[in-house]
Amino acid sequence: MVVVRRTLGVGYTPNAMTKLRKRPGFVYKKPKCVPATADAAVQELFATETLLPLMAQAGAGHPLYFVDGMHPAYTGHPAFGWIRRGRDRELKSNHGRVNVNINGALRWPDRTVVHREAEKITSEAMIALFNQVAARHPTATAINVVLDNASYNRSAAIKAYLARDGCRIRLVYLPAYSPNLNLIERLWWFRKKTTLWNEYHPTFARFKAAIEGFFQNLGACHDQLVSLITDRFRFVGAPKNQIPQA
Repeated sequence: MVVVRRTLGVGYTPNAMTKLRKRPGFVYKKPKCVPATADAAVQELFATETLLPLMAQAGAGHPLYFVDGMHPAYTGHPAFGWIRRGRDRELKSNHGRVNVNINGALRWPDRTVVHREAEKITSEAMIALFNQVAARHPTATAINVVLDNASYNRSAAIKAYLARDGCRIRLVYLPAYSPNLNLIERLWWFRKKTTLWNEYHPTFARFKAAIEGFFQNLGACHDQLVSLITDRFRFVGAPKNQIPQA
């Protein structure tokens, strides 16, 4: 308002200024944080030439999974909500120094999930998840697994596991800094929204039970997951979406 008054010599109330900004189509929201070195061109090429063809042929004979871990912290996770004007709401929080480590695999296109709790996500934890996934498809000759470039996904132990006779797991590594291409990230967002946002869990056991309950009740959320988890991707780092450098 000060800038408008100084530049144009016209004064507006906060309410009038808000309406003025909305008129040409502006909305008040935060920018989205993305990896600084994300390359939109590399992501688009990977999606077009590798990811979308794999998704198109995925089915009973060609299982496809998107894999990643999540590490929800035991504390309050405040989120936007409707609160009567002039009032505040408090959300109780905990120390946040304890996490639950979940390793998960989301199958495309049916959006079913395999998950395991682990003390820490390591190469051994990844191999245990791969074995669990493989056991669900005893007749498939190859099982494609899309995952990121974390060191435990490229370790000597993983390479030895893949080199075994009869190993049916085929790893498909995402481009660097491309969590937006991993569909399981959308599931993790949905999990956070439905189990953590604006929720207080008085004990760590209750906190873990809420997370496990999420997986147990996924069937009831099928329509929401179908709408959220699709083959449409947004490529981060696109110049038209960036805040200009100062």
